[in-house]
Amino acid sequence: MQKVLNHLIELQKLDSQFTQLESLRGDLPHQVDRLQQELTEIEKSLKQNEDKLLVYKKERGITEMEIKALEGKEKKYQAQLFQVKTNREYDAVTHEIEAVKLATQNKETRTLELMELEEQIKKSHEENEKEIEKLRKHLDNVSNKLGSQIAKTEKDEAKLKHEKEKIQRQLNTRYLATYERIRKAKNGIAVVPVLRNACGGCFKTLPPQRILEIRRMNRFFLCEVCGRILVWDDKKSEGLI
Repeated sequence: MQKVLNHLIELQKLDSQFTQLESLRGDLPHQVDRLQQELTEIEKSLKQNEDKLLVYKKERGITEMEIKALEGKEKKYQAQLFQVKTNREYDAVTHEIEAVKLATQNKETRTLELMELEEQIKKSHEENEKEIEKLRKHLDNVSNKLGSQIAKTEKDEAKLKHEKEKIQRQLNTRYLATYERIRKAKNGIAVVPVLRNACGGCFKTLPPQRILEIRRMNRFFLCEVCGRILVWDDKKSEGLI
């Protein structure tokens, strides 16, 4: 068990070094993700506007054709007024003319609405294109900074990864799974030494007998409060001797 615990101590050290290297990148990875997400959303909005514009243009074209057809009908009815022989026929034709005029008016109103909608879409389209250009420039700048930072730490990360994989291969999958579960739940720290008679993670005071047992390094102990793996590290641990 002592060998297992020593492997876990080394694994924790390597993971902590990984965290330090990642911290050098600061908020850059999150900035890249956020900018990419914003860019995707605006590009999606741009595509939706383009689709709407096509629909509006198509409807306006159909509406304008319908207006021409109605205008043709009105001319036809106007010509019929000169051919009517009774008041009843006159009233009937006049009624048709009024109906055609009303329909034409409604179609013309809709045409104006569609033209206004098209202008709004075009204006929004221009604004979106400007925003996309701005975001792309910002994204390129942040991505370049991140790439530069990654390049600085690439060799160190590769070395740490190699050492970590060597240790992982020597650990039983059960202990490795426990370690990873705790590490993810406890902000990257799964293994802690005894410090001043207490857990090095949550600083809960440990009973003297438990400290002696942990110091022997022949059993697997978890802190009863924070759940981290407790170990004895001769270079760091302080406690009952």
